[in-house]
Amino acid sequence: MRININLILLILSSLCGLVKCQSSCPYSKTSINGASATFYSSMDNGNCGYGLLTGPTGPGNYMIAALGTKLYQNGAQCGQCFKISNSNGSSVTVMATDSCNDAGYCQRDNHFDLSPNAFSILGPQSLGVLNGLSFIRVPCTVNGNVKVMMKDGSNAYWTSFLIFNSAINIKQVSIKQSGSSQFVNLTQTTYNYWPTSITSGAFQVGIYSIGGQFISVNISSVVSNKIIDTGKQFTSSC
Repeated sequence: MRININLILLILSSLCGLVKCQSSCPYSKTSINGASATFYSSMDNGNCGYGLLTGPTGPGNYMIAALGTKLYQNGAQCGQCFKISNSNGSSVTVMATDSCNDAGYCQRDNHFDLSPNAFSILGPQSLGVLNGLSFIRVPCTVNGNVKVMMKDGSNAYWTSFLIFNSAINIKQVSIKQSGSSQFVNLTQTTYNYWPTSITSGAFQVGIYSIGGQFISVNISSVVSNKIIDTGKQFTSSC
């Protein structure tokens, strides 16, 4: 029997859409111990660029954390979700939406500055700080697809992409101009945008998850503050 390879590839492509079919869990299930937490109240407009947390680019809730300097990794952990547990068996899952750079607790290896609601699940706010916590990284529970927003001030000569609403953290963003065969990798800023001057005409944005999956979306032109739905979402077996 003759096997039609092209037909098989077409079927696989249809099943996976534009997302590469790799869905293993990219996160370790081994808890990291020795974490600590404080809490803060000015949570909107954090350093990860999501603006209002219940706005169009935010997670839609206040179960969030500002990460200590070492955990924040210059913005690489923006959008990552963490399950934090105490010694009594209570746990809370939060999304990283901000950085915590203050001297003291925020300079610890594994410190979370939590929303008041998230903190209260782990311990009373009267304590001020919680020690002896543990955490793991987990997929985020999100509604809909991965989305892209072009930063305010974008124009025909420059734009910067915010990638948000992703279940799995982003590893790399790239861009390919119409007519080109090659994606060009972009560099993430500490405020979680991916800038480029390759904006002439139509282009394609490629988004890679830390799990090895890939999503791409076609954009006809640069429009400041425009949000584009990729139509796809990253998956995992976590």
